[in-house]
Amino acid sequence: MNMNNSIGVVLPTLNCAALLPGHLESMQPWLDLISEIIVVDSYSDDGTVEMIRERLSHPGLRILSHPRGLYQSWNFGLSQLRTKYAYISTVGDSITRSGLEHLYSVAEQLQCDVVASEPRFITTNGSPIPDAKWPISGVCSSLRISDPACIEGMRLFLFVLHYASVGECILGSSASNLYRTKLLHERPFPENFGLAGDVAWGITNVFDYRLGVTSQCFSTFCYHDKAYSPKEYALDNICGELVQLARETFQGRLVVDKSLQGESLRTGCSDFVDFVHKLSEWSYRRKKLKKERKLWMFDPAAWRARAMRNRFRRLVKDRESIIYKNMGIQ
Repeated sequence: MNMNNSIGVVLPTLNCAALLPGHLESMQPWLDLISEIIVVDSYSDDGTVEMIRERLSHPGLRILSHPRGLYQSWNFGLSQLRTKYAYISTVGDSITRSGLEHLYSVAEQLQCDVVASEPRFITTNGSPIPDAKWPISGVCSSLRISDPACIEGMRLFLFVLHYASVGECILGSSASNLYRTKLLHERPFPENFGLAGDVAWGITNVFDYRLGVTSQCFSTFCYHDKAYSPKEYALDNICGELVQLARETFQGRLVVDKSLQGESLRTGCSDFVDFVHKLSEWSYRRKKLKKERKLWMFDPAAWRARAMRNRFRRLVKDRESIIYKNMGIQ
């Protein structure tokens, strides 16, 4: 398979010297497939950069510095790539040579902008986490996908909305995905959604990219302590913000897309989107009241929030079953 000048890698780092030896070793089998490697280091002080210089050899390697910021660093590194496709190699996670080749093959054959796959989940000592699942597994199951397939348009939006409502990303981990670099140059990851920038990216651009999905598993995702505190990126109501973003994206597209207007009318998707939004609002309101008031069970506002949440939960479930059936989604 001729992949010359096709894939570039962004390797973001921040004080990850403890995990780096194993990560650099995992990269060795596929380094010859890669044209560029952009290391974006956020001023590590634990020997991370020195270790990379010593142990990572590649003619297209560049080591750059960038201030701290998860998606800010990703976007900076991606902006430096000149290859057709981009792979984000997050430290601790890994992919096989055949897996990278498979992602490339799917992207080329199906003309996808993103190809997503399900990783195997492990702990820092390599122990498997068998019950861990990400949305891509549910998507493959719902669409009965065995061979690689492409999803786009309204069908993709419905999956994105469904998982956004529970704060999950249909794209899963970028360490098991391949992206068209030009798209990320034109549409970088949002930087104001905490740790959910990739979720927000998938929502904002949902009508402008083709998602390739594969049921093959060839990468690992490692649950490990981060060099930053999650509190730095915490948002009070991330699910609500993501659902609101999905609603705004959908409504904005309806204004200019007559085809989407017709499909929305036929399927009842406009009402459905509003129901999901209302469910998110009332769920958060109930949660907040329970948290703020010790005797919430005596508060009529809390009981009203509960009743409204349940009402919209039923509306979402009923409408969802009809729409999914009409679109061939299990």
